[in-house]
Amino acid sequence: MKSGIKITDSELEFIEFSSKEIGLALYCKSFKMNLEEIQLIGISPRMVLDDETLFILIIDKFNRIYPLPDEILGTNGLKNLEKHFDLYPIQKEWQKFEHNDHYGKVDKVIYPKEKYWNDLFEKDWKLKIRVLYSWLVSKSFYGNLNKKNVG
Repeated sequence: MKSGIKITDSELEFIEFSSKEIGLALYCKSFKMNLEEIQLIGISPRMVLDDETLFILIIDKFNRIYPLPDEILGTNGLKNLEKHFDLYPIQKEWQKFEHNDHYGKVDKVIYPKEKYWNDLFEKDWKLKIRVLYSWLVSKSFYGNLNKKNVG
């Protein structure tokens, strides 16, 4: 399979894009998981150098975070993910963010629907620390998951 995401009736698989192709700042490791293990899906706008980017975050029932780069936007794999989880189009969701939201201070839940647009992470000291260095480490998701969303 080529790089990107593939979804079946029971499984989500992500095959990483080469770091040479998308750069180390956007590189995300491959993973495979059962769809039943997915607890939350979130989106996280970030800055990479001077470019706005978006990470899609898959959070499993053990609160582990699996990031997906915006390289998957517009692909059939993402369309299948949106369809399976009845998500609003992620590319349109990204447009809700303003430029200043891309500095690591905003992450939103897009699945499940009853938690839609809740903050993904607690607004605590860890989030404040992350904001300080997110321009340097764009795919850091340091912080405590919002207790309203997990469990």
